Amino acid sequence: MSVEILLLVVLAAVTLLAYMVAINSHGPTRLAFSYLIATLILAGSVWAVVQYVNSDINAKKMEEFKKLESEKQKAEDQVKSQEQQYSQAMRQSKEHMAVAARLHDVLTTATGLAAMMVNTDLHDMSTDLDAMVGRSVDTKRRCDELLADFDKSKITDTLFTESISLIKDGLKTLAEASQYYYLYFKAEDSAQEELRERIMRQKARIASETLQKASSLITNLTSP
Repeated sequence: MSVEILLLVVLAAVTLLAYMVAINSHGPTRLAFSYLIATLILAGSVWAVVQYVNSDINAKKMEEFKKLESEKQKAEDQVKSQEQQYSQAMRQSKEHMAVAARLHDVLTTATGLAAMMVNTDLHDMSTDLDAMVGRSVDTKRRCDELLADFDKSKITDTLFTESISLIKDGLKTLAEASQYYYLYFKAEDSAQEELRERIMRQKARIASETLQKASSLITNLTSP
């Protein structure tokens, strides 16, 4: 039994005792005075009981209010967390798309160079030799620059780690193909020309296939 209830019991007993004293009082003055005191004690008892009941109700209301506040704060925190996650996801998505666009630009250029070396006619008699040599020099320069620029780009997006590795391999093979393209015109005999042409086309095809794998992988990673 709590202290509050014990005090209420004592107060009720005192009230009962006061009325018993009032009932047993003799004389109008003593009787009136006894009933007045008993009534005051009764009013105090009733007030104490009401206060106790109200305090219990208020305590329950306060507890419920705190619970509602806690649930409200929890819901607000959850919404805020979801908004932050959504914002972060959108930011990461934009970053991924920007990196994917850069990689596709490299792939487009590299694939075009590979296709050119695979399909170029090294025995075209209608084209001036100096022009063909100049084309091979320009192709080698573009392949070397493409590889060097890609190495310097330092793309750190882990989503494209495998794709970047494939692109690097493809660009290296492409640069090797362009080297044989350039060396073809410096061959000393037809056997050397045939060997260098075969290696050039083979490496260009391998580079093209590797770059196509990288392109497909990027597309799959960035598709919704």
